[in-house]
Amino acid sequence: MGRRAIVLLVALILAGLAAWAVWQYLQNLESEVAAGQVRVTVFRAGPGGISEGAEGSTLLTGFNAAARCKDPEADMAAAQGCPIKASYDLQGNVPVGYIDTEEKLRSVLSGKIAAGPIAPGAILTETGWVEVTALSKPISEMIPSGKQAMTISTSNVQGVNGFVKPGDRINMIITLDVEFSNIPVAQNVPTLPTEGETGGDQETSDVTVTYTRFVLQGIPVLAVGTEIRPDETNTTGQVPATPQGEEDAATGSTVFTLEVTPEQAERIAYAFENGSIWLTLVPPDFVEVETNGVIVDNLFGGDLVEAIFGRR
Repeated sequence: MGRRAIVLLVALILAGLAAWAVWQYLQNLESEVAAGQVRVTVFRAGPGGISEGAEGSTLLTGFNAAARCKDPEADMAAAQGCPIKASYDLQGNVPVGYIDTEEKLRSVLSGKIAAGPIAPGAILTETGWVEVTALSKPISEMIPSGKQAMTISTSNVQGVNGFVKPGDRINMIITLDVEFSNIPVAQNVPTLPTEGETGGDQETSDVTVTYTRFVLQGIPVLAVGTEIRPDETNTTGQVPATPQGEEDAATGSTVFTLEVTPEQAERIAYAFENGSIWLTLVPPDFVEVETNGVIVDNLFGGDLVEAIFGRR
């Protein structure tokens, strides 16, 4: 064997010894780290991952259907078809809020959906799941056919001081100035000229009357602030919840999203653009009431001119 071959052989042996020494060092280091930690049970997303909005109850059904899904000793390759896989990990490696028991898994996932996509093998946590709420579906899907959603805002006093809640019904009162043109000065109301009178020579003027009346009654409230009424088609028996951090904003809000017809939407828009609006809250058994409205002449329940000056 030549000198060069001997040198090469020695170099290979030394390289092998160095690699073995490094590997042994890392193994010892890992063992030392692991010795101070506890191995805990975790639950991971299966090989196919978990999509955003996936129902926890459906995932639990798939998890309970196969024993291999519940075996923490089985590797991920053996967990094909498992939406959730039991596993082990070192306590120092697990995220905050991890799920460590089947009982907790059922408690966290039941009646909830995935808040976002979960990668295959990722450890499941409590914060990765949210309540099934009205916000889980587009609000447009909650609007009945032929209706539209329209948002209005009032002051606290004009909006019933924040006592209106999603699912309630409200009435809308408008006060606006109505202008009547070409009313003869000498007459209180317009009249047709008698025979021989043209009426064209009479002095006329414009009269403005402040008028208050219900413009719409029994309007369904779809949402108040960001709090949406319960979905009437929800068959799970769950009531939509206000997302965390938005509850205070929804409480006492006077921003209302109403369920209206196109014709009602036009009337509401006109009312807000041209008058002052007040809302009233009505009971569940409310029935629309016909009113004549109020002007200054009948504000006190009679003829104001007669009350002040007497009968003439």
